[in-house]
Amino acid sequence: MTGGNESCTAGPTSMSYLTCLTYILEEWTGVEDIGDYLSYAFYILWLLFPLVVVFVLPGVIIILSYVSILWLHIYKRKNEIKEAYSHDAWIGAREVLATIWDGHGRLWHGYELHGVENIPQGPGLVVFYHGATPIDYIYFSARLHIMRKRRCRVVADHFVFRLPG
Repeated sequence: MTGGNESCTAGPTSMSYLTCLTYILEEWTGVEDIGDYLSYAFYILWLLFPLVVVFVLPGVIIILSYVSILWLHIYKRKNEIKEAYSHDAWIGAREVLATIWDGHGRLWHGYELHGVENIPQGPGLVVFYHGATPIDYIYFSARLHIMRKRRCRVVADHFVFRLPG
Protein backbone atom coordinates (compact mmCIF):
# COMPACT_ATOMS: atom_id res chain seq x y z
CA MET A 1 0.00 0.00 0.00
CA THR A 2 1.23 3.51 -0.69
CA GLY A 3 2.54 5.37 2.32
CA GLY A 4 2.14 9.01 3.28
CA ASN A 5 5.22 10.14 1.32
CA GLU A 6 4.63 7.95 -1.73
CA SER A 7 2.27 8.61 -4.60
CA CYS A 8 0.91 6.53 -7.43
CA THR A 9 3.09 8.35 -9.94
CA ALA A 10 6.26 7.40 -8.07
CA GLY A 11 8.09 4.32 -9.23
CA PRO A 12 8.80 2.76 -12.59
CA THR A 13 5.23 3.13 -13.96
CA SER A 14 2.82 6.01 -13.45
CA MET A 15 -0.90 5.36 -12.99
CA SER A 16 -3.95 7.47 -13.60
CA TYR A 17 -5.85 8.75 -10.59
CA LEU A 18 -8.69 6.22 -10.97
CA THR A 19 -6.27 3.33 -11.40
CA CYS A 20 -4.45 4.46 -8.28
CA LEU A 21 -7.73 4.71 -6.37
CA THR A 22 -8.73 1.22 -7.53
CA TYR A 23 -5.37 -0.14 -6.46
CA ILE A 24 -5.68 1.44 -3.00
CA LEU A 25 -9.25 0.14 -2.58
CA GLU A 26 -8.17 -3.37 -3.58
CA GLU A 27 -5.42 -3.37 -0.96
CA TRP A 28 -7.61 -1.80 1.71
CA THR A 29 -10.64 -4.09 1.26
CA GLY A 30 -8.77 -7.22 0.23
CA VAL A 31 -11.14 -7.74 -2.72
CA GLU A 32 -9.48 -8.57 -6.02
CA ASP A 33 -10.79 -6.97 -9.23
CA ILE A 34 -12.71 -4.28 -7.37
CA GLY A 35 -12.86 -2.33 -10.63
CA ASP A 36 -15.42 -4.82 -11.95
CA TYR A 37 -17.60 -4.28 -8.88
CA LEU A 38 -17.31 -0.50 -9.20
CA SER A 39 -18.23 -0.57 -12.90
CA TYR A 40 -21.28 -2.72 -12.04
CA ALA A 41 -22.28 -0.25 -9.30
CA PHE A 42 -21.94 2.69 -11.74
CA TYR A 43 -24.04 0.80 -14.29
CA ILE A 44 -26.83 0.21 -11.74
CA LEU A 45 -26.64 3.88 -10.71
CA TRP A 46 -26.89 4.95 -14.35
CA LEU A 47 -29.81 2.57 -14.90
CA LEU A 48 -31.78 3.82 -11.88
CA PHE A 49 -30.97 7.53 -12.33
CA PRO A 50 -34.23 8.33 -14.24
CA LEU A 51 -36.27 6.82 -11.40
CA VAL A 52 -34.34 8.86 -8.85
CA VAL A 53 -35.02 12.05 -10.84
CA VAL A 54 -38.72 11.22 -11.16
CA PHE A 55 -39.14 10.78 -7.41
CA VAL A 56 -36.68 13.40 -6.17
CA LEU A 57 -38.04 16.37 -8.15
CA PRO A 58 -41.58 16.30 -6.68
CA GLY A 59 -40.11 15.65 -3.24
CA VAL A 60 -37.84 18.69 -3.50
CA ILE A 61 -40.74 20.89 -4.64
CA ILE A 62 -42.96 19.72 -1.76
CA ILE A 63 -40.18 20.15 0.81
CA LEU A 64 -39.36 23.62 -0.56
CA SER A 65 -43.05 24.62 -0.34
CA TYR A 66 -43.32 23.58 3.28
CA VAL A 67 -39.96 25.20 4.13
CA SER A 68 -41.31 28.42 2.59
CA ILE A 69 -44.45 28.24 4.72
CA LEU A 70 -42.39 27.50 7.83
CA TRP A 71 -40.07 30.42 7.01
CA LEU A 72 -43.06 32.79 6.74
CA HIS A 73 -44.49 31.64 10.11
CA ILE A 74 -41.13 32.08 11.83
CA TYR A 75 -40.67 35.47 10.18
CA LYS A 76 -44.15 36.54 11.27
CA ARG A 77 -43.53 35.58 14.92
CA LYS A 78 -40.13 37.24 14.95
CA ASN A 79 -41.33 40.52 13.44
CA GLU A 80 -44.67 41.08 15.21
CA ILE A 81 -43.25 43.98 17.22
CA LYS A 82 -41.36 45.50 14.27
CA GLU A 83 -44.50 45.38 12.13
CA ALA A 84 -46.23 48.00 14.28
CA TYR A 85 -43.45 50.53 13.70
CA SER A 86 -42.32 49.87 10.14
CA HIS A 87 -43.94 50.40 6.76
CA ASP A 88 -43.82 46.79 5.56
CA ALA A 89 -42.14 44.07 7.62
CA TRP A 90 -42.65 41.43 4.92
CA ILE A 91 -40.09 42.85 2.48
CA GLY A 92 -37.28 40.67 3.86
CA ALA A 93 -39.39 37.50 3.76
CA ARG A 94 -40.41 38.16 0.15
CA GLU A 95 -36.80 38.72 -0.89
CA VAL A 96 -35.60 35.50 0.75
CA LEU A 97 -38.40 33.35 -0.69
CA ALA A 98 -38.06 34.90 -4.16
CA THR A 99 -34.33 34.19 -4.12
CA ILE A 100 -34.84 30.58 -2.97
CA TRP A 101 -37.51 29.81 -5.57
CA ASP A 102 -35.65 31.61 -8.35
CA GLY A 103 -32.49 29.66 -7.53
CA HIS A 104 -34.44 26.39 -7.57
CA GLY A 105 -36.02 27.24 -10.93
CA ARG A 106 -32.71 28.24 -12.49
CA LEU A 107 -30.69 25.30 -11.16
CA TRP A 108 -33.23 22.49 -11.52
CA HIS A 109 -35.15 23.58 -14.62
CA GLY A 110 -32.98 26.24 -16.25
CA TYR A 111 -35.88 28.69 -15.89
CA GLU A 112 -35.42 32.05 -17.62
CA LEU A 113 -37.78 34.96 -18.03
CA HIS A 114 -37.85 36.84 -21.33
CA GLY A 115 -40.00 39.80 -22.37
CA VAL A 116 -40.40 41.43 -18.95
CA GLU A 117 -40.04 44.81 -20.64
CA ASN A 118 -43.37 44.15 -22.41
CA ILE A 119 -45.31 44.04 -19.13
CA PRO A 120 -46.92 47.48 -18.64
CA GLN A 121 -46.03 49.66 -15.65
CA GLY A 122 -49.63 49.79 -14.48
CA PRO A 123 -51.99 46.85 -14.11
CA GLY A 124 -51.67 43.97 -16.54
CA LEU A 125 -52.98 40.49 -17.09
CA VAL A 126 -50.67 37.51 -17.48
CA VAL A 127 -52.44 34.34 -18.58
CA PHE A 128 -50.56 31.09 -18.12
CA TYR A 129 -51.19 27.39 -18.12
CA HIS A 130 -50.47 25.36 -15.04
CA GLY A 131 -50.41 21.62 -14.75
CA ALA A 132 -50.90 19.62 -11.59
CA THR A 133 -48.88 22.15 -9.57
CA PRO A 134 -48.59 25.85 -10.37
CA ILE A 135 -44.80 25.75 -10.10
CA ASP A 136 -44.32 27.82 -13.26
CA TYR A 137 -46.26 30.68 -11.67
CA ILE A 138 -44.08 30.49 -8.55
CA TYR A 139 -40.94 30.72 -10.68
CA PHE A 140 -42.45 33.57 -12.72
CA SER A 141 -43.49 35.63 -9.71
CA ALA A 142 -40.14 35.08 -7.96
CA ARG A 143 -38.16 36.15 -11.03
CA LEU A 144 -40.45 39.15 -11.64
CA HIS A 145 -40.04 40.22 -8.02
CA ILE A 146 -36.25 40.01 -8.27
CA MET A 147 -36.06 41.81 -11.63
CA ARG A 148 -38.73 44.50 -11.25
CA LYS A 149 -39.74 44.48 -7.54
CA ARG A 150 -43.35 43.85 -8.60
CA ARG A 151 -45.82 41.40 -7.13
CA CYS A 152 -48.43 39.40 -9.00
CA ARG A 153 -51.93 38.60 -7.87
CA VAL A 154 -53.58 35.32 -8.77
CA VAL A 155 -57.05 34.55 -10.03
CA ALA A 156 -57.57 30.84 -9.53
CA ASP A 157 -60.22 28.18 -9.28
CA HIS A 158 -61.57 27.22 -5.84
CA PHE A 159 -59.73 23.91 -6.16
CA VAL A 160 -56.33 25.60 -5.80
CA PHE A 161 -57.24 26.91 -2.35
CA ARG A 162 -58.12 23.41 -1.16
CA LEU A 163 -54.54 22.20 -1.64
CA PRO A 164 -52.59 21.85 1.60
CA GLY A 165 -50.16 24.67 2.31
